[in-house]
Amino acid sequence: MAHIRVLVRLLIEETRLVLETRQWPDNESFLRAAYLAFLKREPDEDGRQYYLKALERNSLDWPGVLRCLVRSNEFRQVNGFPVNPLDIQHYSRMILVQQCLPPAGVIVDLGGAAENDREGALLIMGYSHCPRQIIIVDLPSTQRTWQVNAEPFQSFVTTDGISVRYLYRSMTDLAPIRDESVDLVWSGESIEHVTEAEADIVCQEAYRVLKPGGYFCLDTPNAALTRLQSPDAFIHPEHKKEYQVHELRVKLERWGFQIIEAKGICPMPQSLQRGVFDIGETVRNIGLSDKPEESYMFFLKATKPLCDTP
Repeated sequence: MAHIRVLVRLLIEETRLVLETRQWPDNESFLRAAYLAFLKREPDEDGRQYYLKALERNSLDWPGVLRCLVRSNEFRQVNGFPVNPLDIQHYSRMILVQQCLPPAGVIVDLGGAAENDREGALLIMGYSHCPRQIIIVDLPSTQRTWQVNAEPFQSFVTTDGISVRYLYRSMTDLAPIRDESVDLVWSGESIEHVTEAEADIVCQEAYRVLKPGGYFCLDTPNAALTRLQSPDAFIHPEHKKEYQVHELRVKLERWGFQIIEAKGICPMPQSLQRGVFDIGETVRNIGLSDKPEESYMFFLKATKPLCDTP
């Protein structure tokens, strides 16, 4: 009952802030007031930049920011509510996107459509650079477990000048994209959704479209831990292959890529050592690690060499 009373009080506070939004002279002032009201602190720089960019692009309005703060794990922790491990994993992946993905002029985002937001997952998660173009490659909505819209999103330009283009097809088919025309190929939790043979095609196509010196970055669940979590089946019914770190390293290197960085997402060393999966460990270990082999998910940053080895 105490939690319910707190929630009601905070929702009343949210309503009050929404009604008073016209009193704030600018986005910066509003954001500071919202953080103080809901998270009991000043905005951190990453959060500040993320919300200000979203407000400038009109992908969020002021009430939308309030809803995001109320639904955040920090809000839950500050007010003593249970924390959802899936939310922690998503938050940790946002840190990854914001801190580890390199700047790029042209980006191919494999599987990057976002539910009911045409800007796509990469921008929603706070990619900290401003590319010229993002090409989102994803299945038509009728072939997904969720549908973005009855009418698929089309190409458009964001308010800050980013051209977003959609290609509705398998991530194995990048035929419309020219050779050596892309600076970054990003596979955000998508490589596990295709078979090993199809993943080889994805690697081959990524290598083809990347400029020399371009990046192929991937994050994916770590099979060393997902097999503890689910010994007899993949953790998601649409998964076709869950990789251990060394398996994906070998695959990328086989296709000519050089691995230049590896990170873990939500480290779970105790579960790995004990051989018993403890989902609460992801909640306790928010963020990134330099030990990908012992983390629930892992990230690899690979580059296409500046010149092919003869």
